[in-house]
Amino acid sequence: MSAKDYTISSTSELSRDHWDTIVIGGGIAGLVSAWESVKAGQATLLVESRGYVGGQVASMMVGAAHVDIGAESFAPRGTAVTSMAEELGLKVTAPGGGRSHYFLPPVPDSVQTTWGLHRFPSGSMMGIPSDPASAEVRAILGAQGAMRACEDLTLPPHVGAECADVASFIEARMGRATLDRLVRPLVAGIHSQDPEKLDVDRVLPGMRADLLHHKSLAKAVGARLEKSSGPRGDVSIEGGMQVLIDALTA
Repeated sequence: MSAKDYTISSTSELSRDHWDTIVIGGGIAGLVSAWESVKAGQATLLVESRGYVGGQVASMMVGAAHVDIGAESFAPRGTAVTSMAEELGLKVTAPGGGRSHYFLPPVPDSVQTTWGLHRFPSGSMMGIPSDPASAEVRAILGAQGAMRACEDLTLPPHVGAECADVASFIEARMGRATLDRLVRPLVAGIHSQDPEKLDVDRVLPGMRADLLHHKSLAKAVGARLEKSSGPRGDVSIEGGMQVLIDALTA
């Protein structure tokens, strides 16, 4: 592929014939890699084929509005994004109006007959409930779906621990309803991919080991939430995730 096929994003001289670091791809991983390289004093060249940066966290103009077209939020499972935002002088904020909602069709064993809004269950991570018997979870999964999710509490801990993708992992522990109605909408929205195509160690790093330690996925989620000192649930950068991309690019 020739050089003209790439958009070059760099504030350094483009005429130089030596670069300490060349980053291929201007998605979030490429931008962070280039940012870290520049902070380390490296002459850095970033190349991107699409004509814009951000990858799955990109933005564009829609009419007169500049909007996120990929991920518009993130789940603060660790401190990687929040600490980066702090260093860049950005503010992490939760959505206004309380917890976000799912908009879901009715389940067969529910009195609900039309699509409806359901709050994200409190005490959940990436849609995985720490209390699968809660009224919020039953309202979303229905009686049978919630009963199957509760089996996670008594299943042998090795069940699902060998699963490599998110969909298989969740379904093995908590059933299809938990996957389709709680986890899939959230994970697909954040990662722009179906859970069947996402590695569980990428989306939920360390969770398989936590499952074996706590003997249940629900208990593993609960333990993580107890340790978390930051915001819970989906959060974003004030002004949108595009602000993070703009700051990294600058």
